[in-house]
Amino acid sequence: MDLLQSLPRNEESDILRLQKLYARFGYDKFRMSKFEDYALYLQNKDFLKGGSIITFNGPDGRLLALKQDITLSIVKNAQDDKTPCKVYYTENVYRASDDANDIREIPQAGVEYIGKVDVYAMSEVIRLAIESLAAVSDRYLLGLSHMGLVRGLLDAAGLSTDLRRQIVACIQNKAAHELHALCKENGVPAAVEEKLCALSTVFGRPEDCFDALSELVVNDRTADAVRELRDIYSLLCETGNGDCVRIDFSVANDMQYYNGITFQGFVDGTPRSVLSGGRYDELLRQFGRKSGAIGFAVYLDLLPYSRDDSSDSADILVLYDPSDVRGLAAAVQSLQQNGSRVRVQTAQSDGQVFSKVYVYREGRLTTA
Repeated sequence: MDLLQSLPRNEESDILRLQKLYARFGYDKFRMSKFEDYALYLQNKDFLKGGSIITFNGPDGRLLALKQDITLSIVKNAQDDKTPCKVYYTENVYRASDDANDIREIPQAGVEYIGKVDVYAMSEVIRLAIESLAAVSDRYLLGLSHMGLVRGLLDAAGLSTDLRRQIVACIQNKAAHELHALCKENGVPAAVEEKLCALSTVFGRPEDCFDALSELVVNDRTADAVRELRDIYSLLCETGNGDCVRIDFSVANDMQYYNGITFQGFVDGTPRSVLSGGRYDELLRQFGRKSGAIGFAVYLDLLPYSRDDSSDSADILVLYDPSDVRGLAAAVQSLQQNGSRVRVQTAQSDGQVFSKVYVYREGRLTTA
């Protein structure tokens, strides 16, 4: 039996499951300190996810910041090598509340692939995203979209940056009526307006959406995006990971950050996405890198863990006499074989409740 599978669901056991998953695919663990140079965040503030940066002066006078983002640190250290940088992390990030009166410590796990990004590399990262959801929940879905299709349509209309953002917001909200009014008000060509409105309504199993997406192709960028979606979905189906995938352009992510495939993961019991990722080549250009990049983060603080403290308590209590411990370890091990949580101590305290209580005497476990 895989002991990880028998562990109760909580943040610690989920981290262990995710680490084992990522290592199984050959990803190396990335470790970083709790702080970064403030200049790193200042120079790349457009790529940060929000929340005030928490700063302090280091011993040498440099302005430092509690780490707010892990991807930036990974990209900063990555090189344009022939072999890809494939890393995973389980780290906490620190963000100040909007009123700066509180600091949040947010646990995350994730994967980053930096190098030559082909269809297989993208499908591998997305497969890891799907299997991450499976590791933390029995019921989950992954929404898949492509910023290349969105950007290609916007390129065809030659729109301003501000209008592009407003249109993407409408697509994310599935607000076809607002999108129609926005296009009319700003003189967007009718043919492009029709396709943008159609894109905002596309949702469902990929095999049911590809024909509709093909109707939206207007240039090479949109054609490449639809082809990538088809190819990636085909590879996901080969490994049995296609059933939970839905085409959904409401999960189209930040246009300034993502330039290709994007995705978000959802689990039962949480109304918000608990996983977010995509391709972000343009961030690497900010660092003078020529490589591509794709990755995702799992937001462990959003997972629907039970807040009942009893979920972390033991199932079985074993009481023993310190003068009679020969064979005790083996006896306890036998109780743990089926995944039971066993607490061993010399006496039972008031208020402790267990499903079973044993007493160990003369090499034997007997029911108390």
